[in-house]
Amino acid sequence: MAPSASDVLRLDGNGNPRTLRLFASLVEAESRRFASSAASQPAENGLVRAFRGGATPTIPIVEFLERLQRCNYLFDGAVYVLAAAYLALFMRSPAALEAGIVVEPATAHRLVSVAVLIGAKFVSPRYFERRVESFQICSGQSIRSSEMCPLELLFLRALNYRLFIADEEFQRFFRILERRPAPARSSLACGATKRKAQDEEEPRRVRACQLAARYGISGFFNRS
Repeated sequence: MAPSASDVLRLDGNGNPRTLRLFASLVEAESRRFASSAASQPAENGLVRAFRGGATPTIPIVEFLERLQRCNYLFDGAVYVLAAAYLALFMRSPAALEAGIVVEPATAHRLVSVAVLIGAKFVSPRYFERRVESFQICSGQSIRSSEMCPLELLFLRALNYRLFIADEEFQRFFRILERRPAPARSSLACGATKRKAQDEEEPRRVRACQLAARYGISGFFNRS
């Protein structure tokens, strides 16, 4: 069954698009999965070096996106579905595969930033370039605003500037987000709640992987 507009645009209890947390959960699960192996690999090419950048933000992806959402109130739920689609397509592009870049802690925030920026521009023609400053503010100054345009250009070239996502593809990515791993928990959550979340995460991750594989997206964004 195709998702309705109300499904995609629905807000959560904090007034944010619910797709924000769905996208964040997917990215965080993938980043954790590749953290140890990616950390041991040197940045041997320009694409990896660019998306690792000079400093790695310490803020969790979900909190980073929530900060961006507060700064950029024009973002609606469709932006995060498009961001997931663009990130998956980028990671499967010849440029990314040749470079060997993966979604891991050192690259995740910049990859997410560019994917969200492009999604926002595609959805809203009122999105102004000056708002790239919000990525620096919301990342705790780790991502410099001057990085965003060069990163966006690298991303767009890898996609061959093809940003149109057909309705059927949009629905596929929305369903993949719906079958996300368990959402990230607050650091204030009690130990029992954290253990329960960990117990629930694995079967959800398996279901998400199965659906992603069905649509040809191995390991969500990274290729297994």
